[in-house]
Amino acid sequence: MSGKVSVEYINPFIQASQQVLKQVANIDFTLGKIYLKDPTYKVDQVVVIIGMTGSIKGQVNFCMSLDTAKNIASMMMGGYPVAEFDDLAKSAIGEMANMIMGNTSTLFSQKGLKVEITPPSILIGENMTLSTSKMINICVPLLLSNGDKIDMDVAIVET
Repeated sequence: MSGKVSVEYINPFIQASQQVLKQVANIDFTLGKIYLKDPTYKVDQVVVIIGMTGSIKGQVNFCMSLDTAKNIASMMMGGYPVAEFDDLAKSAIGEMANMIMGNTSTLFSQKGLKVEITPPSILIGENMTLSTSKMINICVPLLLSNGDKIDMDVAIVET
């Protein structure tokens, strides 16, 4: 891949995000400006990382603030208030990312691309830096209807 990732690779991630966020949390979003992110970058307080193998290799990092993570977990639990980002809330956020990636791999398989995903890993902390060296890293900002934002960072290598 020559520094450019075709739209056909990014669209399934966006389409799956729309389906899953609407289905599990009744959240709509608009797309922010998609851009290339440096391979090493600072991230928000909560990151869900899911790896990909097969026709497309890499990982997708769902980066969000702690408040955004709690808000989404709350909406996934039918509005039940989430005061702290406990195991149940972490499980909800991990499952949301897992469902998005599961749907994404289904969309890829419909295009004849076989993609397997890893279970989600969740990082929580302050002043974290991620590195996706040797991969093109595309940031797809999902601007949620409630004012929150998820940066879906798609770091892939075509095999």
